[in-house]
Amino acid sequence: MPRVTAAIVTYNRDRYLPDAIESVLDQTYRDLELIVVDDGSTDGTADAIAPYEDQIRYVRLEHQGKARARNTAVSLAEGELIAFCDSDDCWMPDRLERQLPVVDERPEVGMFHGHIDLVDDDSRPLPEQTDAHRVLLARAHRHGATYAGYADNCRCFSSTIVVRRDVFDAVGLYDDELLIEDYDFYLRLVRDFPVEFLDGAPLARYRVHDGQTPDTQLGMGQIQTARKHLALLACEPEAPNVRAASRNFHLMIARSWRALGYRRRARAAAWTAVRLGSMRALRTAI
Repeated sequence: MPRVTAAIVTYNRDRYLPDAIESVLDQTYRDLELIVVDDGSTDGTADAIAPYEDQIRYVRLEHQGKARARNTAVSLAEGELIAFCDSDDCWMPDRLERQLPVVDERPEVGMFHGHIDLVDDDSRPLPEQTDAHRVLLARAHRHGATYAGYADNCRCFSSTIVVRRDVFDAVGLYDDELLIEDYDFYLRLVRDFPVEFLDGAPLARYRVHDGQTPDTQLGMGQIQTARKHLALLACEPEAPNVRAASRNFHLMIARSWRALGYRRRARAAAWTAVRLGSMRALRTAI
């Protein structure tokens, strides 16, 4: 059995998929398997996969969304660790070689992740955007990863995460009823397990292009996820940091509504955050 299962889920990204596959197969760490889950692509994905069929496990589904594709990869994984690579991204060649020693040192940690380099549609570096993201990621984790902190500012890139297989058994799979699947999963994970952010060299190249998840879907997905967790917190009034987490979820909702252009809804959520102790929410409320 391989120690690491690398998982690529893809939908209509035949242009980028070979780069993602090769970045996994070319890892300096070799004890891995690669599963590619095709979420019912209608482009040339099958042709893009063909040269690699003897090196990967390829599964094609009917189009059901990214969450179910990720869950399929997890269900098929044979490794004790699962590492995702989005089909429009690439891993650094020594990504796993650098991450796994830290994994071995911290057996209590459920997930590890880190920095990215940003590139454009043609893989050309975007140094200014990369520097800006490094600052944002480091700032989001300056006090470590916490549930309340991720409620306010969850900055995890799926192409850098390594998750222990048994963590999925403990916290559950990706929620396929949500517009964005990963924010909710990170929140559930960080509630029950420590999360380690590796503030060092980038682990992956993150591609910026026109085919990414639209801002409207991201914004509504953040609101939907925050509301899900506010409902969970309402049933757990004695849980640690309930007030801080609730405040930060309302702040997330306020920022999302404002970005989507719904200022009245943004103000309502911001004033709720203010009443729970967030003075930063005043900037959104006014």
